[in-house]
Amino acid sequence: MYDDGKRVQVVANGWPFIASYDAATGKELWRLRSGGDNPIPTPFASNGIIYIANGHGNAPVFAVKPGAAGDISLKDGATSNADVLWSDGQNGAYLQTPVVYRGLLYSGTNAGVLKCYDANTGTRHYQQRLTQESAAFTASPVAGDGKIYCTGEEGDVIVARAGPTFEVVARNRLGAPCLATPAISEGALFFRTRSHVLAVTG
Repeated sequence: MYDDGKRVQVVANGWPFIASYDAATGKELWRLRSGGDNPIPTPFASNGIIYIANGHGNAPVFAVKPGAAGDISLKDGATSNADVLWSDGQNGAYLQTPVVYRGLLYSGTNAGVLKCYDANTGTRHYQQRLTQESAAFTASPVAGDGKIYCTGEEGDVIVARAGPTFEVVARNRLGAPCLATPAISEGALFFRTRSHVLAVTG
């Protein structure tokens, strides 16, 4: 749900279209052909832009202006139009919801690749593998204290420094499988593993 002061809209990730609806009337405001056929990531807004990633298939990511109207689908070969600020048709976010932090969008793949974009222009700063070995990532990345936290299914937490240059600053182990996205509250990181809930403070 997004309220820009003019209208409240509900953005639904779907296939073959992503769509936005007026929260008061249910009327469709805009639709966007998605490109991915497994719409798992959650749409969200940051700094006046709506972001939607769509899983499987091409697994694209879109940055949409909240005042969009009608069919805003991209033409073949296009990455933007009057209502879509930018897009990446090969973003690869299948299960994870990207996160915007300090003007950058971070998007992870289930194969353990982290991508960093300028959140306003879509310029890709890097695309880097988080681990040398093969690993699966289901949890979405979270951000805080100048860092990006990426949690693998085996319980490994890779901490990257926030910014346009890829730098891993820590690798930690939870000691148990973890598929849930961590939560951040009041200076603590909360992880839910298969059998425990852990709170980590600075």
